[in-house]
Amino acid sequence: MNGLTVPQAATARKRPPTIEMSVAESFETAAVAREEWDDFVLSVRGDVYMTFDWCRIWWRHYGKGRALRLFIFREHGRLVGLAPMFVERVRLGPVSPKFGKRVGADHALAVFALPIAKDCAERAYVRVLERLIRGDRCDAVWIGFCPGDDPTLPGLRAAVGSLGDLASMVRDVSEGPHTVFDLPETFDAYLKRLDSRQRQNYRRRLKLLQNAFTVEREVISDPVLAARSFVDFRLAHEKQWKAEGKLGHFADWPGAAEFNSDLVDCLSKSGRFRMIQLKANGAVVCQQYAFVYGDRCFWRLPSRTVEVEFEKFGLGVLGLVQLIEAMIGEGVRSIEAGVGHYDYKLHFGGMEYKTQTCVVVANRRFVDLRFKLFASVSSLLHLVYYRMWFVRFAPRFPFLRRPLSRSWIRSRL
Repeated sequence: MNGLTVPQAATARKRPPTIEMSVAESFETAAVAREEWDDFVLSVRGDVYMTFDWCRIWWRHYGKGRALRLFIFREHGRLVGLAPMFVERVRLGPVSPKFGKRVGADHALAVFALPIAKDCAERAYVRVLERLIRGDRCDAVWIGFCPGDDPTLPGLRAAVGSLGDLASMVRDVSEGPHTVFDLPETFDAYLKRLDSRQRQNYRRRLKLLQNAFTVEREVISDPVLAARSFVDFRLAHEKQWKAEGKLGHFADWPGAAEFNSDLVDCLSKSGRFRMIQLKANGAVVCQQYAFVYGDRCFWRLPSRTVEVEFEKFGLGVLGLVQLIEAMIGEGVRSIEAGVGHYDYKLHFGGMEYKTQTCVVVANRRFVDLRFKLFASVSSLLHLVYYRMWFVRFAPRFPFLRRPLSRSWIRSRL
């Protein structure tokens, strides 16, 4: 038995094979091609936010002052995990801890899981945490915001438990909701799922619009038309929110217009971009900006006209249901509909799930104390700056509105 006793041989057989890890500090030097990367993400039902181009574009726009760490895991040469991470120091008040975070973790309002094979998650997270905490001397590693059913989180928890004195999980909590639509095979089946009142409400509003105008739906995915449709969408979105005394997504989030423009240009060429337009007499009255990856749709933002004559038609609801009908027609089986609570999404078939956030802190002297101080200042900033000023008072004084503070964006955990 090659010198092994029976118990030793049994242990060897049970021990999972070692996974090989490489770490790249740029997308150009990553030891994995775009096609292999994306095929693997799709194979584990990963999110569009973890595809090669999305991560690369996000990093180009939001990576300044941050150090990239692309963790790539293989087992017998086969890709089994990707963990696009970065390292940054975040100064907030009297403290400035060094964090490890996931690429895409801020600025883009995305809920996603790291694409790691479930049976490799614990081993991968052990290697990631060891490198970030020991090698990069991170004080903390933030894994969030994740879907509540993220299949890799049990592996993360087990990894932290196996690391002994290296690190501790100091936060593992459910946060605010995100909405998902699970779609049937036909649009008729979707309508039958709805409460009779909501089904009648949708049909009545659509009939009203059809009686007043010639109504048609157009789904734009062609790269030649994508850029123009996005510019039109952005202008309509900004006009809609300006009418409500707010800036809208592209002005609220620093660099959002340029980031999304690059996304549209690149992802339309790979067939993932969608702009679903509802037209009345040839004029676009509402639009849904989304991406499709595999059999999933990722709904990013809606817009609708602010013309008074269209107020009675409920364009928000019509636009949502038109998106759902278009996606069912493409064979899409679920729509990730973003963070936050929206009654109309629930009324028309959406299900809310909690997001999850985990923070692992290094077991080094004073680090836990510094993190607690950082977390307290971050919570205070969120309360005073975001909830009180940005959400409640700033809309009353449009001339004082500014994009969201980068300090607030970077310190949210």
